[in-house]
Amino acid sequence: MRNIFFSILLIWFAIFVLALNTFVQDSPQQHLPEGAKARLDKGRINEIQYSPDGIRLAVASSIGIWLYDAQMGEELDLLTGHTGGVRSVVFSPDGQMLASGSSDETVRLWDAETGRHIRTLTGHTGGVRSIVFSPDGNTVASASRDSTVRLWDTETGRHLRTLTGHTSWVESVSFSPDGNTVASASRDSTVRLWDTEIGRHLRTLTGHTSWIESVSFSPDGNTIVSTSRNETIRLWDAQTHQHIRTLTGHTDWVTSVSFSPDGNTIASGSSDETVRLWDANTGRHIRTLTGHTDWVTSVSFSPDGNTIASGSADGMVLLWELAPTSTESKKIVEDVNTDGVVNIQDVVLVASNFGKTGRNAADVNNDGVVNIVDLTSVAGTIGNAAGALSAWSRNSAVVPTRDQMEQWLHQARQMNLTDPAFQRGVLVLEQFLAALTPKETALLPNYPNPFNPETWIPYQLAEPADVSIFIYAADGRLVRTLALGYQPVGIYVSRNRAAYWDGKNELGELAASGGYFYTLTAGKFTATGKMLIRK
Repeated sequence: MRNIFFSILLIWFAIFVLALNTFVQDSPQQHLPEGAKARLDKGRINEIQYSPDGIRLAVASSIGIWLYDAQMGEELDLLTGHTGGVRSVVFSPDGQMLASGSSDETVRLWDAETGRHIRTLTGHTGGVRSIVFSPDGNTVASASRDSTVRLWDTETGRHLRTLTGHTSWVESVSFSPDGNTVASASRDSTVRLWDTEIGRHLRTLTGHTSWIESVSFSPDGNTIVSTSRNETIRLWDAQTHQHIRTLTGHTDWVTSVSFSPDGNTIASGSSDETVRLWDANTGRHIRTLTGHTDWVTSVSFSPDGNTIASGSADGMVLLWELAPTSTESKKIVEDVNTDGVVNIQDVVLVASNFGKTGRNAADVNNDGVVNIVDLTSVAGTIGNAAGALSAWSRNSAVVPTRDQMEQWLHQARQMNLTDPAFQRGVLVLEQFLAALTPKETALLPNYPNPFNPETWIPYQLAEPADVSIFIYAADGRLVRTLALGYQPVGIYVSRNRAAYWDGKNELGELAASGGYFYTLTAGKFTATGKMLIRK
């Protein structure tokens, strides 16, 4: 009898633990960043999209296609069948069908209600990076690593035509609202416009200086927006094809973009781990949404425009409820770049405007000239708000050097002002300098890892030295030497300072998949790390 009673207790305990664990894993409301209303965690996120009725959310991930209840954040289904990661997913305009594109070089069509696989579209010779339905739902366009865009009949799966002309991977594709034009964005730094009826190339938009990651038509079809790895967003007139304006503020690659349903707001996601909102008519930065801990890979407005979904390489989808602009807090003058937070980016922006006169946001004290007093005012606010030692990350492109920080401190001390706010700013600059002066030389883990096709190798130097990095295959064979030259004391972590490897050997050939070792030599210091190429 005692054995039976003990067994029953064990069963109830197991049920309790299982239920508690399930609740902790699946609750979308736990530990939300400010402004986010739900969190959905499922693998590495590549793209997200709302259904036309706003009820469901489709998430393309390294695992498959997840379907969620967009209101409750509850998981509805998982669609599997691709043999590679799913890069892109999109609902048909009537919401009855889903299309997915994968690194396995195929496009799959699904019944959005039942999850049933309808058919597979084959023909690309490289992974599919982006897909989109035409406005009438009769055609799917797919963009691929094979440098082409393909158009398919959704009813029959028949290949209609191939659009050729790009000289590198096509990363993104978008239909105009009237369905007559397709825009394609490529790593060749161009946007190409195509006549969908006959496949004729209409125009090439040039101006970006790096890979273009995303492209989209505005809801009225009058504007095209494109984002790039050069940290910018460019707007184009869809009729005249003229450049309208460039939006700047992100501090790393701008990976994705989405128009609000009314066309008045643009959301952009970036590898600086933030989502930014912009006024589509003026280009004004509205606000910055922070909470992700890795690249933001996709952004999508809900059909009613009240919510934004953002997906990230951190494996999370965050849902953001958009508050009316009238509820925004009063602007802080030290927030020079108006991104909603005072940090090291504002300090660097002030420094870049030193000596300028007249009306200027960097003239924080409004005395008519931008100088070290303005910089210390901003630095002092950082000390009060968030702490000087957490104001930058490896993804930031604006991390100052140790030499710059020493120069700013020298100028501030020469002012010899006794004002408490000024002295507080000097103290924060000293904290920054200390953080930029490592106590020991070290080789840090490369990121991303695993990677394909490129990675960054960070390190720090406690003493100046000639720096080289040697990359070896698993069998000990030297693959590549990165001679970085003489480097001063400092932290080399951000992408614009860390060592960069493009995944190629000395002959310019892409290295094969597998494990590799990298060895840093800096004077008498030597250290080795391990990394993985996964294709």
